Amino acid sequence: MSFVMSEHDATATRPVGRRGGLGRPRIARGVLGAALAAIAAIAIAPGVAGAAPPPKLTIASPAPDSVTNNATPTFAGITSAEEEEFLGVAIQDRLTVVIKSEAGEVVQEPSIESPIRPQAWSIGPVAPLPPGTYTARVIEREVSLGSETVIEQSPQVRFTVDTVPPAVTLTSPANGSTTTLSSQAFAGAAGTAPGDGATVTVQLFAGPSIGSQPPIEGLSVPVADGHWSATLGGLTPGTYTARAEQSDEAGNLGTSAPVTFTVTVPVIPPVTTPPIASFKWFPQTPVVGEPVTLVSSSTDQSSALAGFAWGLTPTAALIPGKQVTSTTFATAGDHPVRLRITAADGQSAITTETIHVVNPRLSLMAPFPVVRIAGTVTFAGVNISLLTVQAPVGARVRVSCRGRGCRTASESRLAASSSKKHRASMVVIAFRRFQGPLRAGAVLEIRIFKNGVIGKYTEFVIRRGRLPVRIDKCVGQAGLNPIACPIS
Repeated sequence: MSFVMSEHDATATRPVGRRGGLGRPRIARGVLGAALAAIAAIAIAPGVAGAAPPPKLTIASPAPDSVTNNATPTFAGITSAEEEEFLGVAIQDRLTVVIKSEAGEVVQEPSIESPIRPQAWSIGPVAPLPPGTYTARVIEREVSLGSETVIEQSPQVRFTVDTVPPAVTLTSPANGSTTTLSSQAFAGAAGTAPGDGATVTVQLFAGPSIGSQPPIEGLSVPVADGHWSATLGGLTPGTYTARAEQSDEAGNLGTSAPVTFTVTVPVIPPVTTPPIASFKWFPQTPVVGEPVTLVSSSTDQSSALAGFAWGLTPTAALIPGKQVTSTTFATAGDHPVRLRITAADGQSAITTETIHVVNPRLSLMAPFPVVRIAGTVTFAGVNISLLTVQAPVGARVRVSCRGRGCRTASESRLAASSSKKHRASMVVIAFRRFQGPLRAGAVLEIRIFKNGVIGKYTEFVIRRGRLPVRIDKCVGQAGLNPIACPIS
């Protein structure tokens, strides 16, 4: 018994008929009777010279697994449909797009009479589709003597309609607030729906409203745990309006409500008091290697602040700088940071804050690897004819065998592009050392791993007279023990 296993499938090979397995000879139906059917079947019997090549039917738009904010898409593709005449009877094809919801319910079935082949076809725009995920398949039917016969179906295409923009907000500073600082910290929530962008852009406008003016300053910052934060400096006294924007992969743009605030000149009381040193940092819990913005929030009731000096490590000397500075941390853990401020009257103060830094969360390797094995089941186990791994460029692939009958213990390969001019994102690696017979009890282990991402682990347990048992898991960036895959 032959078998092919790709991911979780294991199927026996079988022959496939013409026209996608549905077969077609084109014959007249109904009143032409069985005699005409027999003549037509002989005329185009398989293997007879001059038989038409197998037809093709595809959906090219929308693209598979695409996301769009167009609720009335147009469907298009290629068809081999043709208008024929058989023994004086006209045969015309009709193309119908069957659109189904994610629950499998048919929501629309637009159709057209197909033109003479080969021909690109187009149906739409269709009636508005509510936001959601849909599947579409185009069906070709033969129309003859008042009857219709399905002769071909295209592969199913899955797409998503998303017309909802990300729900981004701007909550800090408060609308109508006043500050005496020349810098302003901004923060808010970001949209976290599937497809929402990983960054938020905060824009600053001059005056109490936005109108049609361009922003005077803008800054894009990453989204972390559904929140974002940014700091804009160099502000002179006056009134400003800020707004946050976030886009998604469908092209929708979400905007926050505008927030207006005022920067004023601080009033210095006549009483001389020492300054109070303090500072904040954004984001509150940074990850290793992420830029961290340090903003002095120090105050002095009797004198203007004239100098700032930062110490970014416990033993480093204080280095003069500005009210706002930035840094990164190379390791996780608690990092003490010091700030010394000096007022115009010569008085100074120093403070120390501890910034807790965490390791970044690993994401899945993209594109995710594909492991494929093929061969023949034998009484003693299997006879492997093919073992391939499709992996992204730069990934390390290690195949090992343990248990009885292993002829090769392990083999490690690096997924590398074969052409410098045309660099592919994925390469296919064949492991020919493992081809051949393998006895029951042997276990093949395939690990695909890469630094900074979560990789793939696949295991095949060889059994006597039956298909191998396949186990798919994930593996850490070091490619050691298998782990459970994260839930997306």
